[in-house]
Amino acid sequence: MKRALRWVLLAALAPAAALGLVLGSATPVFAHGERAQDAFARMQTVGWWGVNFSKTTVQQGDTVTITGTAKILETWPNNLSNGNPDVCYLTVVEPGAQFVLKDRVINGVETPQSFFCHKGGIYNFKLTLAGRSPGTWHVHPGLAVRESGTIIGPGQWIRVTPSPTGFANLITLLNGQTIDLESYGQWFVVGFSILTFILGLAWMIKWTWSKPTVTRLAVSNQLPLNQDGGEAVGLITKRDHVQSAVIAGLTALLLVLGLVYQQVAYRNTLPPQSDWIQVPSVAPPQQLASVQAVNATWDGVSHVMTLSVRVHNTSGTPVQVASFRPAYLTFWNPAVGVPKTGPYDYEMRLSTEGTVAPGHTQTINLTLPGTVLETEKLIPVGKADMAIGGLVEVRGASGVRNFDTVSTALNIVRL
Repeated sequence: MKRALRWVLLAALAPAAALGLVLGSATPVFAHGERAQDAFARMQTVGWWGVNFSKTTVQQGDTVTITGTAKILETWPNNLSNGNPDVCYLTVVEPGAQFVLKDRVINGVETPQSFFCHKGGIYNFKLTLAGRSPGTWHVHPGLAVRESGTIIGPGQWIRVTPSPTGFANLITLLNGQTIDLESYGQWFVVGFSILTFILGLAWMIKWTWSKPTVTRLAVSNQLPLNQDGGEAVGLITKRDHVQSAVIAGLTALLLVLGLVYQQVAYRNTLPPQSDWIQVPSVAPPQQLASVQAVNATWDGVSHVMTLSVRVHNTSGTPVQVASFRPAYLTFWNPAVGVPKTGPYDYEMRLSTEGTVAPGHTQTINLTLPGTVLETEKLIPVGKADMAIGGLVEVRGASGVRNFDTVSTALNIVRL
């Protein structure tokens, strides 16, 4: 008995001790794991541009809108979704349920669920969020792709201030009743969870307290399972069978009662929706030029990455390379100005001003600050896929913008 009590006390104290160690050594987290994703999984999967947050401070219940464009790149790797992304879900990545997603529009269509997607697809989105919990939270748009996970876009700190009336998430049911999803049916959910927890706890205590399944595992392994009477007593007796059957029966009864209650109390219901939406395609802009990656080098001593691109102007007016966008970063050409300044915007150096005359082809070297790429872990040195990619933005005199996907192997100059 004393031995069993010691094991139970250790089992009870272990989670508390582990939690204390975690809290004692914890450091603030300012991102959502985008740097943990492999470089190729960010640079060759989804490109982002024009992402904008309408507000950086909202009161509980007030809304903030995230707009922008996500493109599934033609360089999508073969080892993700078998090289064929087909079903996507546009979501919001934030630290817990601090916001409520109220509305989602993709390419002008309401999209409350998953949608069909494809390589080369361009998706203009609008996400409407309502502030739920007071605090300052880091929020990203994200594109979840079946069998690949979520590719995270640019983020923004948003501060939610308290409201005198708190937060309410009101919706109208089919019967015309207005309810608050924050508290509706809370007693039933909590009560049902407590009952199922008690049953699960009873099952666990039954097979760890009265039986040496854990505290004396070596003995348990030597005992036969089912045997009653005589000198040979098995691990599982007839009484154990009866007690286990009672716990299993109560669990089944609880589920049946819950189902009956749901059918009686809520007659007007909608079945879970399993359809996927086909959003309309975006009409491509006028093709100004073709862009192809020629070479990429990394100098680990000077911390500089150089990407060479060949630009062929197919329009009748000059075009200019405006930016290079790997993953959620943007490197601007200083010659066109820096139209946006944020945590993901940086300048790059070009071997020329980036202007290409009509009908001409020019190779331009884009020099990127390696320290930024190192911080964001976007240098695939020592990885299985040593390639870089992203979107090259080309602008015409009339304001037309092209976003061409480029990708090339990375050559190491010095380490």
